[in-house]
Amino acid sequence: MGSRQRPVVSMENLSSWCEDRFESPLHDIIFESGYSSAVYGIILSDDRCVVVKVRPWHERFVSCWRVHRDMWEAGFPCPEPLSPPERHAGLAVSFERYLPGGEHLSRGMGAAEGLGRVLAELVKLAPPAGTFPQLYPEWGFLRWDDPGETWPPATDIAENLNTRHEPRWIEHCAGLARSIMRRNRLPLVIGHGDWWSDNIRWEGGRLLSVDDWDSMVCLSEPAIAGVAAALFSFGQSTIEESATFLDAYVATSGRRWNTLAYQVAWAAGLWARLFDARKESMRGVFEFATLLEGEVEERLHRAGVKVRVSEL
Repeated sequence: MGSRQRPVVSMENLSSWCEDRFESPLHDIIFESGYSSAVYGIILSDDRCVVVKVRPWHERFVSCWRVHRDMWEAGFPCPEPLSPPERHAGLAVSFERYLPGGEHLSRGMGAAEGLGRVLAELVKLAPPAGTFPQLYPEWGFLRWDDPGETWPPATDIAENLNTRHEPRWIEHCAGLARSIMRRNRLPLVIGHGDWWSDNIRWEGGRLLSVDDWDSMVCLSEPAIAGVAAALFSFGQSTIEESATFLDAYVATSGRRWNTLAYQVAWAAGLWARLFDARKESMRGVFEFATLLEGEVEERLHRAGVKVRVSEL
């Protein structure tokens, strides 16, 4: 399944881009995937294997690529990026060396610990914040700082999220989480903004590769970790999984978090979950909201807010 952003790519264009970049046209397709991007594993006519990623152009992709390149050169497990994004008629086209294999962790405490640890290692190794410009998040579930008190646009559906108001507790709780996020002035770091289990591959118990480097963002460390803790398990991590993830993250980071840092982490994770709940309700899917309703009071409490949803 793809989103409305995913471009349709002809085999003629794909082969032409490969020939321009590698002086070798497309020979065969290994795989095709992607949600907001069209991603192809291909074999060139000279038998080299590469991955081509095609998505609507955005300037932030250039900075994402530079972070990716720095991390690969530093030895972090990830595919080798082969060239900066190239602009073709409004599309960003980039290439990576094909790195096959690995599996994704299923949900549970083991996955929470492993993914929390690896994210902390990524953030520690990433370049300093401010080194690369234009890393403000593209996706609404990370854009609590957008002006106003309404939902930011979703990138994968056309509907305006502000046209639906039931159940009302979603907007009320989002306002509480957003106020916590906007008040904090914690230092910024560069990290991965889409830390789903499907973007991290393991082999024999060790990390094989972190993928989806278009998702690099510059936010506070607790915000990056908090969103990852709330979403890593297919967008619906339990409170226990989220807490275990954060504990593993903090232990690996080597830094002590104060109360504010933990509150920001839980508020950021809750905002991301509320955004998804509202977005899915626009599609007529209420599973996200139903699951979250039973957790929202505890998540708000951990963010420093005591409230009863039944009274909203």
